[in-house]
Amino acid sequence: MKASISRQPLMIKMKKVLLIDPPFPERPWDINWLTQFPPKGLMYIAAYLRNAGVDVSVLDTKQMQYEKPSLLRRSIKEIEYLVKILVKESNPDVVGITSTTLSYIPATRIAKAVKEALPKAKVVIGGVHVTFTSRQTLNEYLWIDAVVRGEGERPMLGLAEGKSFAAIDGLSFRKGKEIIDNPLAKLLAPEEIPVPAYDMLDMTKYAYVVLMCTRGCPHQCVFCELPSVHGRKIRYRSVDNVSKELELALSLNPKLEIRYEDEFMGLEPERTRQILELVKGKKVGQFRAATRPDGLNDQVLKMLKAAGCTNLYIGMESGSDEVLKFNKRGITVSKILEIAKLFEKNEILFHAGFILGLPGETPQTLEQSLDVALKCCDFTFKVVKDNFDKYLEMMNFKLIVENSRAEFNLLAPNPGTEVFQNPEKMRYRIFHKNWELYDCNTSVGEPYDVSASEVEAFKKKAFRAVQDRMKEFGLPVDWWDYGYKG
Repeated sequence: MKASISRQPLMIKMKKVLLIDPPFPERPWDINWLTQFPPKGLMYIAAYLRNAGVDVSVLDTKQMQYEKPSLLRRSIKEIEYLVKILVKESNPDVVGITSTTLSYIPATRIAKAVKEALPKAKVVIGGVHVTFTSRQTLNEYLWIDAVVRGEGERPMLGLAEGKSFAAIDGLSFRKGKEIIDNPLAKLLAPEEIPVPAYDMLDMTKYAYVVLMCTRGCPHQCVFCELPSVHGRKIRYRSVDNVSKELELALSLNPKLEIRYEDEFMGLEPERTRQILELVKGKKVGQFRAATRPDGLNDQVLKMLKAAGCTNLYIGMESGSDEVLKFNKRGITVSKILEIAKLFEKNEILFHAGFILGLPGETPQTLEQSLDVALKCCDFTFKVVKDNFDKYLEMMNFKLIVENSRAEFNLLAPNPGTEVFQNPEKMRYRIFHKNWELYDCNTSVGEPYDVSASEVEAFKKKAFRAVQDRMKEFGLPVDWWDYGYKG
């Protein structure tokens, strides 16, 4: 009888991976608040890789932009120099850098610094911006070896496993003079989405943790690219998964403010109740939330208030039914005002966001948006006035205002949006592709029926109108510093 031979499965020798979050463009105004959020997307990828046995680390260069406690700024050139030192010390085989449209140019500069420090390392860039500009990126930045398109977990694992570029779905790369776009990687199933690896960061350096409870969106807003990245089917993270994330984050920094982001709170009220029960009773800095207006109802608002939620950010976007319909927002002005009234009834603050200069915008629709915005302010400023002392004990007045006012931003049509991809159909004119100016504060285009200069002037008018409305409610406008972001 022959002895059987026990064969062990071949072990894949994993590559060492470093994930980098790039700095923001240098700005004359305060962007320090933007550095207070951990790099959420990278933390998912880091957890996914670590769970697969990869030696992975994370470098958040946003934290380098402000020297603490002085908050003196570092230039991006200085950060590039520091990155060279750090990557030489860690010596990774693969370096993955994320980017948004706003941080894309700084990300390419960080990629160059990495390549100069470690010429043999595979330098890849991913994120929502390059998902739609992979060919331009590879043509313009020769020090970038590949682009990760779509969700990054599976492609980054393929790189860590040492697979060839051609064998990794979701990757774009050069083959001679040709650029190859592999098919997108399969989206993660809900149970595959890991708990973000916050323990790989010093969470005491951050002020917020964002609970993103779903991936995917069935809506078709022409100014949003996220459904093209995460798919149009909603993938709900389990309540247990969200609970583990919250427990981990607060164990690392009990003073974190919780931001609960779920566009679909009203679709699954029992699930929403279970998630809110996780937050209820926890001693956190503050608890705020964000959702679509059509995902709200009286039941959800009552649950949010019972859990200690102090305010919600609501993307109203426009006060014109024609503009909302043309931009496929899937909501009406009457619904917006109905929801705003519910906030007053439940005495919860809300921050109403409006986008000025959307496709279909005219001077008349701008005025309609301001009218609706001021009606929203009427509801929320009344809540502030009636509970002024309570709120002032809870937070400073600047934050009260940021939690209760209407906000006006300019449209920045990122590359993955329908506006950017089909501007003629959307009756929109794009001026340039200077990505560092796609910050929602600078006009990068204009609708056919109203000029960029008119939209910019109207933004100033709208801000003054909100100030005047605050005065009408007897609120101390002179305590508020315009430009503050809470």
